[in-house]
Amino acid sequence: MSKAGAIAATSALHLLEQYREGTSFFWSSPQHTLLAQGERMRFPVSAVQQQVVSDSSGNMDHAHDYHVEGVHFVIEQVRQMIQEAQQTGLRKPIVVGAIPFDPSQSSAELLIPETVQWAEPPSHAANGLYERRPAAAGCEIEEVPGAEMYQRSVNHVLRQMEQGELDKVVLSRTLRVVSEGLVDTHQLLRNLFRNNAHGYTFAVPMRKVSKTESIITTVNRDDDKVNHQGTRTFIGASPELLVTRKGTIIRVNPLAGSAARSDDPAEDRRRAEALLASAKDRHEHAVVIDAVAAALRPLCKQLIVPAEPSLIQTSTMWHLSTEIHGELLDRDISSLEVAFALHPTPAICGTPVLTAKEAIGLQEPFDRGLFTGMVGWCDSEGDGEWAVTIRCAEVEGNELRLFAGAGIVAGSTPEAELAETSAKFRTMLLAMGLDSTVSHLKEE
Repeated sequence: MSKAGAIAATSALHLLEQYREGTSFFWSSPQHTLLAQGERMRFPVSAVQQQVVSDSSGNMDHAHDYHVEGVHFVIEQVRQMIQEAQQTGLRKPIVVGAIPFDPSQSSAELLIPETVQWAEPPSHAANGLYERRPAAAGCEIEEVPGAEMYQRSVNHVLRQMEQGELDKVVLSRTLRVVSEGLVDTHQLLRNLFRNNAHGYTFAVPMRKVSKTESIITTVNRDDDKVNHQGTRTFIGASPELLVTRKGTIIRVNPLAGSAARSDDPAEDRRRAEALLASAKDRHEHAVVIDAVAAALRPLCKQLIVPAEPSLIQTSTMWHLSTEIHGELLDRDISSLEVAFALHPTPAICGTPVLTAKEAIGLQEPFDRGLFTGMVGWCDSEGDGEWAVTIRCAEVEGNELRLFAGAGIVAGSTPEAELAETSAKFRTMLLAMGLDSTVSHLKEE
């Protein structure tokens, strides 16, 4: 597939092999594969936070205003970046990268690249062409928060639900992994690509920061075992499409309600059927779909929302899925604007949104950063694709931080939610070659 202003490429595998850590943005989806290289222009460091601070009173009761201001600033900044790139002679500029869970608190990692190459989407043929080799070895792993603390947080949120304060909250935890040697980010990307032909595989070059600024360094660690060489990458394989837009036609695919896969085919089918029949999971899913449909209706002249969810699968998880199609009222509404109209969905935050975000801030002992944000691209015509940043990790030198979350609703149990996060870690752990850790997590 070739586009105006882009270089035609021979295949998705060809693009994957051209990837270079620190200077390349890689993206593969069921529609196509994209490799963006170099950096013509980058979203300013901490621009959103500076704008919010200058325009707001600092009162935390103004959280909604902070969010609106942050979103507006990102959209305007991206529009200006595209206009400036066009003025310098770039015929059809494209913005690529990732946007954080809370744009008013963390910087977006967005840039306009020097070159863009497109190819066809990945296929199952990639499985046979790439041997899955470890991307890290001799790893030490630390859970943040630990299992007991996470379960206490789930119980705390459940008590809030009993009091009518919340309908849903997504609580996350992290795994901090330190390898004996530098993490092979390119091999990690190959492994994710190999097993994710139907999802959204990505690698985002992050801005260079000092050791004290690094998101990873917010977690306590033994510095003698850590080797940071300045290159930071946000990498993952998301199953969840936030939005794709072509012209005025949009498609979104929210996921909510999950179950771990089983290596036994009969047990795997049983788990899938149980998920589809689960009243608790169907309620969790309905909360998300109702919120997504409500956010899209003001933007669309037509919206098709299926009455029942279906099942989709990854190599490690089953998910309840609803694919929503719409036609926008105005062609000037870009894919990024639609994505922000949806973000954050109850699938990765909760509902009511502001109360859920407050609970997340109180219960999670880390900054989510880009986790549960969005990753993708938007061109000068407003077309683009954005996926939810789940099943992901931040890589820096010989250290990684993996993320996973679970949706807490009435009927949830701390033990089940802990097990769900453990299952969701498996995507990245398998790609890293840490199979023994995966076996341990499957037993929890």
